[in-house]
Amino acid sequence: MIVPGFLISALTFPGVIIHELAHQIFCILCGLPVYEVKYFQLKNPSGYVVHQASDQPGKIFLTSTGPFLVNTVLGMLILLPASIELLTFKEYSNPLNLLLGWLGISILMHAFPSTGDAKVMVNRILKNPEVSMLWRILSAPVIGLIYIFSIGSVFWLDLAYALSAGMLIPYLLARIF
Repeated sequence: MIVPGFLISALTFPGVIIHELAHQIFCILCGLPVYEVKYFQLKNPSGYVVHQASDQPGKIFLTSTGPFLVNTVLGMLILLPASIELLTFKEYSNPLNLLLGWLGISILMHAFPSTGDAKVMVNRILKNPEVSMLWRILSAPVIGLIYIFSIGSVFWLDLAYALSAGMLIPYLLARIF
């Protein structure tokens, strides 16, 4: 089933907002001035951050991939009570956990950077002859994963990631411990 991207973004808007906020936070942490932020809109792109460009590979990498870290950690933490309830009682009995479940899944679905972020990394890290080989080696697989998840989102790979990170990982950890 193919669902239009704007509809998915509308249903999972908290994830879009957190994703863009994470970009903005990493810009600030890297000392890059932010000129404009759109946390959410019902068109493509569903959100964006316009900031000063950098030639420093570390800053480029962090500002591009920051949402992956922030959305993954925050989404998993928010989803944890719902995961625990599901693991313990095998059903959702607390309405608050339904809300937390939706919020956590929404945030996790928007963890992966966009292809626009990948293009910035390609142009400013991979194609830049002044960037060290170490940064290129570290960035190349990350860029590949971004493109794979972008293509895979047509097949709900973003939802599969959200469910895996938010539900499967806590389930496996509970089984181990």
